Amino acid sequence: MENNFVICIGRQYLSGGKEIGKMLAQRLGVAFYDSAMLREKAKALGIEEGIFDMFDEKPTKSFLFNAVMDPYSIDSAVNEGKVIEVQRRVILEAASKGPCVIVGRRADKIVEEDINVLSIFIGADIEDRVEKYLESEKVSPRNARRAVERKDRERASYYNYFGDGAWGRANNYTMCFSTSKMSKEEIVDMICHYLQNK
Repeated sequence: MENNFVICIGRQYLSGGKEIGKMLAQRLGVAFYDSAMLREKAKALGIEEGIFDMFDEKPTKSFLFNAVMDPYSIDSAVNEGKVIEVQRRVILEAASKGPCVIVGRRADKIVEEDINVLSIFIGADIEDRVEKYLESEKVSPRNARRAVERKDRERASYYNYFGDGAWGRANNYTMCFSTSKMSKEEIVDMICHYLQNK
């Protein structure tokens, strides 16, 4: 693969996509960006604190609801279009600095026209993800499953709002993996092998 590349990782909730992204970045010696890192990037660009988070992988209806319920929190971001543009600007700025790994926020579609993109989707069986949820939350298995499925729906709605409904569909990505079927280390090995032979 060319020197200027971005690995963009989409993932189901609690599938381990963020951990895989960190492992990849460390193995390849490139920058890593998740929501926290991109938030810091936004601050460095002089973007008002809080604006970047207003559209945090949630569908537009959620944003509009929040804007109506708490209008004072949005100051300069008076509509979702400005928030989306802020996120696009931050992601493009991060990607322009050189090879990196970006987790979430539909980064694959934002940078694909300008930069060589390797798009990865990480999933896992719902039972495994519910079990992981229950490790940190004291709820019933039924409510845990609902929470996991709700988060997946939010991510899918956010991604699909701007495109063709392809979140999680294999034909939308370069590679797809399940952490229920393979270890994170095996997945990282396969991605690195692909990059080395591209």
